[in-house]
Amino acid sequence: MTFEKEIIYWLQSFRSSFLDSLFQFFTMFGEEMVVIAVLGLIYWSIDKKVGERLGITVFISLGLNSVLKFIFMRPRPFVVDESIVNLRPETAGGYSMPSGHAQSASTVFFGAYQFLKKRFLLIFAIIITILVSISRMYIGVHYLSDVVVGSLLGIIITYLLYRWLGKKEDLKLLYNIILIASIVTLIFVFTYNAIKLTEETFNSQLYYFNVEALAKMIGTLVGFVIGIKIERKYVNFINHKNILKNLIRFIIGVIVVMAVRLGLKELFHLIVNPENLVDNQLFLSIIAGLLGFLRYVIMVIIGLGIYPILFKKINI
Repeated sequence: MTFEKEIIYWLQSFRSSFLDSLFQFFTMFGEEMVVIAVLGLIYWSIDKKVGERLGITVFISLGLNSVLKFIFMRPRPFVVDESIVNLRPETAGGYSMPSGHAQSASTVFFGAYQFLKKRFLLIFAIIITILVSISRMYIGVHYLSDVVVGSLLGIIITYLLYRWLGKKEDLKLLYNIILIASIVTLIFVFTYNAIKLTEETFNSQLYYFNVEALAKMIGTLVGFVIGIKIERKYVNFINHKNILKNLIRFIIGVIVVMAVRLGLKELFHLIVNPENLVDNQLFLSIIAGLLGFLRYVIMVIIGLGIYPILFKKINI
């Protein structure tokens, strides 16, 4: 642990406004917006089948990441040591091991290489995974072991699922298993934390902190499965080679998904705002967690299953 702290001290000793901005830019390649953009581009505009398989690979990988964080419950460096500066608090919720950003970047970009077989994607994946990993240490939110484990998990999971999914034409059984496993996991996490934290004074903020990330990730998995089922049954769009129309598909799609994500956040905060939770509010804490789960279910369903209806309606 001391050695890993020394690495963060050393990286932050070079701090400047330029490097702060540069590493915050690099860390974004492991964030939700970039994941949505890459998966959307491939699914809507390049190859729906590849997008589907890469999507399920990414969401399984990040689902496992959330479960491992819940198991290890390793505090982040800036929590343990106040001399370590947290330069990006908006992406430093939850626990530290393994790094979600490093695992996200390695899964998305190595996955894109595996499924699309473009040599330049392999080079890009290596470079961006290293830069994201360094950035997470520089901004004070992860240790070296966090980013190494996250990166390796992403690469290993991507390779294994690429080999397995490549042999499967019908994924219905897999999707049904994911749905069942997701709901069981959600119920377990919510119940376990309620029992664990039910003392004389129930810490509502800590409960929400413990369930938030996993609830959203499970919501993404559930939304993915339902969205794919809707698209196959009611839409069944096709990819084409028209560059302009593909660009329009991509731009509108990202706007729609992000608008749903942000709009539902504001709407659900009118019901329960997690930041306003106080002690002994078990019911409201559970509702806040479930609304986070529901927000991601709806967002992904709209992106995969509902938005593609526009492709035929407006001829894009």
